[in-house]
Amino acid sequence: MKEHKTSSYEQTLLSINSAAEMPPEQALETLTACVTKGHVMAATKAVQSLARLNTTGVVPVLIMLYNWAEEDAHKRDRGCSIRTAIVEAAGNIGSPLATEILRKAVRTVQVVKLGPTPEDIAIELRANAALALAKVDPDALYELSLLLFDETPDTPVSPINAPFVKAPVRKAAAQGLGVLGEAGAPLLAIKLKFPGQEVADVLADCIESLIAIRPYYLMEIVEPYLSGEEYLSAITALSLAENLGSEVLELLYETLEKLHGEAKEAIVIAISVVRDGSVKQKLLDFLDDPNPFVRRGAVKGIQAYMDDAIEEKLQDMHINDPDKFVRQDAGEV
Repeated sequence: MKEHKTSSYEQTLLSINSAAEMPPEQALETLTACVTKGHVMAATKAVQSLARLNTTGVVPVLIMLYNWAEEDAHKRDRGCSIRTAIVEAAGNIGSPLATEILRKAVRTVQVVKLGPTPEDIAIELRANAALALAKVDPDALYELSLLLFDETPDTPVSPINAPFVKAPVRKAAAQGLGVLGEAGAPLLAIKLKFPGQEVADVLADCIESLIAIRPYYLMEIVEPYLSGEEYLSAITALSLAENLGSEVLELLYETLEKLHGEAKEAIVIAISVVRDGSVKQKLLDFLDDPNPFVRRGAVKGIQAYMDDAIEEKLQDMHINDPDKFVRQDAGEV
């Protein structure tokens, strides 16, 4: 019987695993060599192991490896996965030493022909770099603002798909501006005030980041979203409830009266998040509301206040409520 010959890839994986038992400096040297072996999947794992080392030499090595991968990107890191792992590791470590490579990364476009048409495969790299840059560089406002407003694809796509191509990068930029705090608030506000054809997921991250910052003009910007498109209405209501609590209860009650259909359910759930002495009674009232969407939200929201009386009420609703979805939700409590 032939003996199994360990491949170069398998040997690299064994080296990565064995590095966990080595002293930090030896592990640093071993893992660095593993990244440059030419096995992309193993290299990504090696970078992740590097980030877990408790030694000051890690960040300079990550910087060196990023520059190595970038020197011949189409050969050494064709899919951008090594550099993506490096920028994510740099962000988690939080060292300002990595600022330069992160600024490179947020501007990297790498076009590769994977199928019949060319694709920019650096989108995930830019998104990860945007978040990492916000963590290490308080002056990242300019780079993040460029990303937030960049809606033009770098490769030919259909007009229908165009808004979605760079959406992951714009989402990350919105989250990064939230990390920067007050400095990022005006840009988030402008994006929300003049959204154009922006996709809902990006606007949702802008809303959540702006609410977390709580600038003085917050309500002027986000209140219109409460009564707008259903998904963004739910995101806005929940984020306001989580961040501002009882301050927004009256606004949520007013919004509930204005909305129709399924949007009411999300508002009731947002109300239930607020820990206020009046909320439990409101939710009890909502259990008897004529609107089934209000009752659905109340059934889900009142679980945080569960007692014997509420449990008995929900059991009754499970059997007798006229709406089958309310009966189903009540039976799952």
